[in-house]
Amino acid sequence: MDRLRAFRNIEGLTQKEMGDLLGIPHQAVSQAEAGRRPLFVDVAATGYSTERFETLPTMSEPLHRQRASTREGSRKRAKELLRVAGELFAELGPRSNAPLVAVDILPSPGSLTEVEDRALDVRVGVLRHEESGKIVNLTSAVERAGVCLVPIVGLPGVDGLSSWVAGRQPVIGLNPFQPGDRFRFTLLHELGHIVMHRTKSDVTEDEANRFAGAVLIPEADFDEAMEVTPTLSDFIELKKQWGISVAALVYRARELGYVDDRRYRSLQIQMSRWRRSEPAGFDAAHGQLLPKLIERNGGVQSVAKMSGINPDHIRQVSQWSGLRSV
Repeated sequence: MDRLRAFRNIEGLTQKEMGDLLGIPHQAVSQAEAGRRPLFVDVAATGYSTERFETLPTMSEPLHRQRASTREGSRKRAKELLRVAGELFAELGPRSNAPLVAVDILPSPGSLTEVEDRALDVRVGVLRHEESGKIVNLTSAVERAGVCLVPIVGLPGVDGLSSWVAGRQPVIGLNPFQPGDRFRFTLLHELGHIVMHRTKSDVTEDEANRFAGAVLIPEADFDEAMEVTPTLSDFIELKKQWGISVAALVYRARELGYVDDRRYRSLQIQMSRWRRSEPAGFDAAHGQLLPKLIERNGGVQSVAKMSGINPDHIRQVSQWSGLRSV
């Protein structure tokens, strides 16, 4: 039974612990998860209704940059929380006149030039912004495109991940503790995965980075803003104007040919003294749409009763404030 495994992954339970929760032997849990026998047991202890427990929507494998320090259990938990968020968003949206999904899964780009074109199309056609100029309310623009944004904590080394739930609902999970400039870039990096990639390959991360930079500051704007020989101070000023990290701006300068590899390495060395905190920082603008949908439908307990989803799982995918970094 897939929901059984999904619940265990969110809670971090072993099959024995799951069996203890339900009052059955762990062998019964193993057999049910393997599809070898049905689960004839009251699932009220899980906080899910029987009907919800028996169904599980499909979802694409979340795309994100994996690191060796990221535990498998943490990745599985994050994946299942994305699924819960997608379920909730898809069900509450029509009840509350939420924005319709405006993004599509498009064919993978054939070149980095095509990535730039795709980014401009999304910037104008999906995010409803002009071809040039800073996107001030980026988080709101992405949510107005029908994308569900959720906080994901306890996933060391991963700032964002994304998936399609039930084939039609895009969901992006974001580390709420990252700086505002990095949050904006991560949000668009994951949106790039949503619109360009179905599976991970050797080029998906580079393409998603290129997409994020191109949406944040289109090439024409970058051309106009760039100095002939840009210094680190120039990039800091650009960060203040565009809301993009210095690291991302320097990277974009190299990919567009404004700095060569030697100059790029020099700038990297200069930036290393900042460690993890760049100058001219600002707070991230967290998601608001899913929390508002839950509020409009009576709050967490009311939505839990209506949907048959564990109320604590609803809180985990909707409450951005009061979280602790893990």
